Amino acid sequence: MAQGIDLPSISFKSKSEATSYFKDMLNRYRDGETLTPEDDAILYELLQRHPEADQKIGCGVRSFYRERSPNHPTSCFHLERHDGSTTDFSYISCIRGFTSSLAQQFYEACRYSVSEKLTRQKATLFKDAGGTMICSKTGLRITIEEANYCHTEPKFRDIVLGFILENRVVLHPSIVTSGSDMQYVVKFADRNIENLFMLYHEKKANLAMFKKYHTGH
Repeated sequence: MAQGIDLPSISFKSKSEATSYFKDMLNRYRDGETLTPEDDAILYELLQRHPEADQKIGCGVRSFYRERSPNHPTSCFHLERHDGSTTDFSYISCIRGFTSSLAQQFYEACRYSVSEKLTRQKATLFKDAGGTMICSKTGLRITIEEANYCHTEPKFRDIVLGFILENRVVLHPSIVTSGSDMQYVVKFADRNIENLFMLYHEKKANLAMFKKYHTGH
């Protein structure tokens, strides 16, 4: 039976399906081109599965881009950290990753805590706009089915990091819990922390509508 991969924003039935998805993502860009907010968010979720995720992420990821590497004949994903340093990484290594780190689980819990609210917010925006809105990248009119509601600046990962620093959160396994339903879900075990993050997110978040890529997901 094929082993699936679950990221906070998207799930894949198998590793081969995930490989195809991220290969297509890489091929959408030219060397030196920075990823869109939509792809940026999903790639960061994947990066946390990398065997050396902590070293790759370092002081925090500012952006992702495609570029050639000195030691490889083909282009791959690169990241730039907040201190200006850069590194490359293999999406294949991320897909082959096994266990999620505590940092990734905390990120997933943060994502889950605001997901329902953002879904309702997206629906309200489209309803108030008469059923269509303008894509922030292409300028084209899109329907709710064609749209992704994405964080712009600050990125969601930076909101999570800011929350940890500002509230001096100490990551510990007891801070999160997995759901008991059919889908594997990571939630906050402490409702007070969840509410605190939701308020922090509401103050910091900026989101915009972007047209989905037609990749079968």
